[in-house]
Amino acid sequence: MPSDTDPIRSYTRRLARTLAAEDGALALGLLQRLSAAGAAPAAPRSAPVDPRDLGIWRLDDDGTHLRRPDLKADWQFWADLERLPPATGHRRVAVLGESVARGYFFDPATTYAGLVGDCLRSLPGLTDVDVLDLARTNANAEDIRRILAELASVAPDAIVVFAGNNWYQPTLTDAERRLMADALRAGGYPAAQRLFHAAMVARAREFLDGLAATAADYGAEVVLVVPEFNLADWHEEPFLACPVLPGAGNLAWQRLRERAERQLAAGETAEAAGTAVEMIALDGGGSVAAHRLLASALAGDDPAGAERALRNAKDAAVGRFAPHAPRMLTAVQETMRAKAAEHGFALVDLPEILRRAADGRTPGREHFLDYCHLNHEGLALAAAWTAAALGTRLGGRDDRTDPAAIAAALTPPAAAGQAAAHFLAAIHNAHIGQPAEIVRYLLERALTLDEGVAAHLAEYLDYQSRLAPNWICASFERSARVPELARYLEVGDPQSAAKLADHDLRQTMLDLLAERGAADPDAYRRLLIAEHARPEVDLLTDISRAPTWREQFGSTGQPHPFVVAPGPHTYTWLVLAGPAEVELGLTARLPAGDPGEALVGVLVNGVEVASVGLGPEWRSTRTTVPAQHWRPGLNRVTLSWPLREIPGDRLLEEAARTLERGGTPRSNPARGHLHVLTASVRSPTA
Repeated sequence: MPSDTDPIRSYTRRLARTLAAEDGALALGLLQRLSAAGAAPAAPRSAPVDPRDLGIWRLDDDGTHLRRPDLKADWQFWADLERLPPATGHRRVAVLGESVARGYFFDPATTYAGLVGDCLRSLPGLTDVDVLDLARTNANAEDIRRILAELASVAPDAIVVFAGNNWYQPTLTDAERRLMADALRAGGYPAAQRLFHAAMVARAREFLDGLAATAADYGAEVVLVVPEFNLADWHEEPFLACPVLPGAGNLAWQRLRERAERQLAAGETAEAAGTAVEMIALDGGGSVAAHRLLASALAGDDPAGAERALRNAKDAAVGRFAPHAPRMLTAVQETMRAKAAEHGFALVDLPEILRRAADGRTPGREHFLDYCHLNHEGLALAAAWTAAALGTRLGGRDDRTDPAAIAAALTPPAAAGQAAAHFLAAIHNAHIGQPAEIVRYLLERALTLDEGVAAHLAEYLDYQSRLAPNWICASFERSARVPELARYLEVGDPQSAAKLADHDLRQTMLDLLAERGAADPDAYRRLLIAEHARPEVDLLTDISRAPTWREQFGSTGQPHPFVVAPGPHTYTWLVLAGPAEVELGLTARLPAGDPGEALVGVLVNGVEVASVGLGPEWRSTRTTVPAQHWRPGLNRVTLSWPLREIPGDRLLEEAARTLERGGTPRSNPARGHLHVLTASVRSPTA
């Protein structure tokens, strides 16, 4: 038994105290990395490939790939095919990709691979070509690498790769995290983003070199499709406006933003452009909002400059360590073009194709249903140009082949299918925080294509307004009988089945149906009251607070013990049976920074009813709001947070340490922290 004076016991106690201190985990991590730095790097290991497997299918004794029952949970992400037919003397084209290549929103009735096959059959000499649809929703680069390795069992004559939107989340090595942490300390988020973007480009090069090597092994031609982004119509969610800046930079940046918005509203576009340039100089180009303000200011006089600003805005969201819609970096698009030339791939440059089809305009709703998923016109163009490229490589076309004419000749999906796609896209856009104008446009387009889609709008109003899970609602069951709707609504992602406070989306649906005499607003209000009116309500549950997935899961996608308010306002919704006195209970604080107290406004249906003094310490208050401020049915309760100085340098250091520990930094400055927000209904007056 060692004595109290034993040096080993003494050292052990001291080490334990050190590791238990604030920087203990960081010290241990640095020691582990120092030890690993001297070791030889381990070679990357891929999961072994079974030569019988091809995605969710397995080769049977008769040469047919049958869908595997043990992978049934994954079937919804792939082509809806029980079997892949054996080769019967035909040449084979393997189509690999992500949800865009699946024809998301149209799948399974209409797919990109299916359209490629239709286009090929219109070309001379290609009647002996079969198209294998091996695209997978949510596929990342590693998923596609695996499919490439599994292609040996089908020996393709050509490989089409239409992917890259999901390459924005590379798994960072410890060394990359360490370098990015150092960059955060030295130059803030823009400096770390530059390293993140460089890592993405390096991985894209590696993937494309591997594609060339694999295709050479198979003796296959390669067609590479460069994805595009909906630059004109996509709006990033508000929390992506600007990351934490050094010092007091965020306060100065926000004041510049307010000035630029006032200038734009007054039509002072030149002045607004100048202010936006000041914002970009202050934030180092890492702000989405500054680039978009510049684009708005330039739109009238300099369309090319406006599009450059929109591309910069799209790229500025990547590498912020915050969730955002999938997209491809401009630098990765350029890498695809360069590697296609280097390896002799046929290139389908979708950005250029869509620009040409839109008479030189910035890509937008003419070809997109959301951030990157294409409508039928966009899918048809991508498929026709892919088929033309394949025809050149496989000997089935000549220089007179016109891909635009091939696309125009394709039979579009049935009106009901197109309407369903636009209906689903409206839901998807609303749940990723898109403006009401875009959501209404998609719903109106759906109803124009097929008035029968009105039944699905009415069913959505029913099952989304009920507290019961969707699968138990008869209205949901009716919608899920449509294959396209079932694929989206029942996809194995908890987001799609979420009960959200998407009241703006539902109100738009209700308005459009009421205009057509297909809905009764009073009946809808009665349903809300029956389901949601309660004497005690927690306003921080998803059904009361979160209209979008990001607000449901948080602006980092990581769990947190309290609600972090990244913007000036926190919105919640309360359903009442009638006007009543309501007591609001609040436990909240202002983030660390300015030590003084500031007022948080409390608004009901847009009218300020109280203000609460808060500081950096948690404080609980109760506020009684008289009955005259409330109405039967839906009411909106808003907290309006003050604009204060935040400790940028300290937050950047904390973010750097989080990166070094293997965590996800919180890059978005917070305006408030909210632990409790409740409503207690008193003395109903109606």
